Amino acid sequence: MTVTAAAPPVAIVTGGAGGIGLETVRGLAAAGMRVIAGCRDARTATAGEGWTLDLARLSSVRAFAARALAELPRLDVLVCNAAVWPHARRRTGDGFELALGVNHLAHFLLVDLLRERLRASAPARVVVVASGLHARGQIHWDDLHFERRFDGTAAYAQSKLANVMFALALARRTDGTGVTSTVCHPGVVATGLLRHQPAGRWDAGRALTPAQGARAPLHLALSPALAGVTGRYIDQLTSRQPAPAALDRAAQDRLWSVSERLVG
Repeated sequence: MTVTAAAPPVAIVTGGAGGIGLETVRGLAAAGMRVIAGCRDARTATAGEGWTLDLARLSSVRAFAARALAELPRLDVLVCNAAVWPHARRRTGDGFELALGVNHLAHFLLVDLLRERLRASAPARVVVVASGLHARGQIHWDDLHFERRFDGTAAYAQSKLANVMFALALARRTDGTGVTSTVCHPGVVATGLLRHQPAGRWDAGRALTPAQGARAPLHLALSPALAGVTGRYIDQLTSRQPAPAALDRAAQDRLWSVSERLVG
């Protein structure tokens, strides 16, 4: 990716105030990019330019995208990083189950709203931060919002499976446009997402640091070897096949249609 003093490439990172997101912001900035850190409270950003982005409210996603279209002349990298792992059933401001709404639907809408700017800036990259737990997930088509029985891990795993399916479906839809879409499992990382899990679920002492976790999205965003590469899933820095459920194109397309309907 070429960097010039006159017009540096531009990147957006969701969840850019802490954890993997913050380290991703720092890494992109160190590569010479202008980086927008999307945060629920822009004042919490300690690297890049903090912009308000509350993924639990689609109105905030739309406002953020409108600002990006108005103020950013180009968009070279969009890292969909922010995530939540709820322990109790909660809804977003739009009535979606929280994990599905924040982790998948808000990012689905954000990419859709910024897709033409990405195409106009091509070559451009969309990077989705998912999780190895997508392999334990399933899309509960008849109960997407877990209204019958809530399980936090199942909800999180469903949202991470949706992340992978979305990234692969986007790769098909943008093929040949100069916009690539890739997805990663960053490893088990010692962030707030992990610290807030019940005691004993994870061995936090063996978890990666946020800087180590950021290596995967930074690799997908910056590596010259990945120029033009799309539809790839990496586990940390190793290319792998995602879970079979994520590769089902009919299910990807169904999820795309359902997501379009839900975000309006």
